[in-house]
Amino acid sequence: MTDSIRKVAACVAGLLFLLLTGCNDKLNLEDSTVPLGLGLDIVDDKLHFYVSAPVFSKEAKKKSSEAEGAVRGLRESRSLLDAQLPGAVASRNYQVIMIGKEMLRHDGWFIMLDAFFRDPRNTTTVRMIAVDGPVSEYIYTKTKDRPMDGFFLRGLVDTSSRMAETVKTTLQELHRQLDDKAMTPAIAEVKIKNGKIMLKGTALLSQKGRYETSLNYQETALLQLLRRDARAGVSLSYPFPGVSKTGLFDTEYVSFSLGAHSVKIRPSYENGRFRFKIKVKSVIVVTEKLFEYDLWKKHKEFADKLEEPMKAQIEELLAKCRQHKIDPVGFGLYARAYEYSHYKEVQDRWGDEFSRADFDVSVDLRIASPGAVQ
Repeated sequence: MTDSIRKVAACVAGLLFLLLTGCNDKLNLEDSTVPLGLGLDIVDDKLHFYVSAPVFSKEAKKKSSEAEGAVRGLRESRSLLDAQLPGAVASRNYQVIMIGKEMLRHDGWFIMLDAFFRDPRNTTTVRMIAVDGPVSEYIYTKTKDRPMDGFFLRGLVDTSSRMAETVKTTLQELHRQLDDKAMTPAIAEVKIKNGKIMLKGTALLSQKGRYETSLNYQETALLQLLRRDARAGVSLSYPFPGVSKTGLFDTEYVSFSLGAHSVKIRPSYENGRFRFKIKVKSVIVVTEKLFEYDLWKKHKEFADKLEEPMKAQIEELLAKCRQHKIDPVGFGLYARAYEYSHYKEVQDRWGDEFSRADFDVSVDLRIASPGAVQ
């Protein structure tokens, strides 16, 4: 055997030895705890954490385990997790971080998540979710048909955000929104109703992270539309102008889905304040019409009338934002890009300046399909 062959054989043997010895320190899944959901809230003026983790043991009747405690910071929670959860705790696999409304009412709560950014092994793609009520209610609410907590909430947010019913804000994205003076943050919001976890819509925060107000599904859809984050297929419903409700049912409503659409925002600075001209154009597909109307012959008139309630709701959304001095759309980004000299003077108080801004909204709808029946 030549020297080269002996060297190759020695290298192969060494690699096999390393692989075999590496199996000695393996950790069985049933002997570990993998928290998937982290909750933070204020209870009795103290920071409380809540953790929920699935149980993988076949013998266990309860398929989840929970831990909680009062801490001064998240790093301090590690010892409490080890004391309450069985096996080795792997705390870098969180799918969601739930923040209670009580905590969101305090400025500067985001600093409590500093530990996530200190260790590069931690994920920052975890979904941020506001909880309408105590976080403890969600952690200890169990139903037979609900999968593991973190995966359930992450799937709920991801699926709903694709239909523009909420926003998908990760920990990293929330950090960016809080750090950008030209916009304010928005995160998904859930609530518990009749013992079930339900998506509520979107929670809007101030520049310091304080909870200001909430948006329902349709308001969120318009927010995503103005952000240019809405995809084709977003559904909207409005009472049709000139049609009254008959009987028990809301028969004056019409529903439609957005097809190809565009949103143009043009900022200007006039008479000492910012002005934003918003043009929304979209082809639509009528998905439900609960009253008599000849769509084939009067489709243009029908679309023109639908523009009225949609324009009005966009204006109401903007008015709500101005009232709370928040800018979740990011109009400040347009002001900074096109009117920088004026924006620079007010960037440290953009919320106040935004509340004084004027808006000119126009909506242009065109029916691409009235549906298969008249």
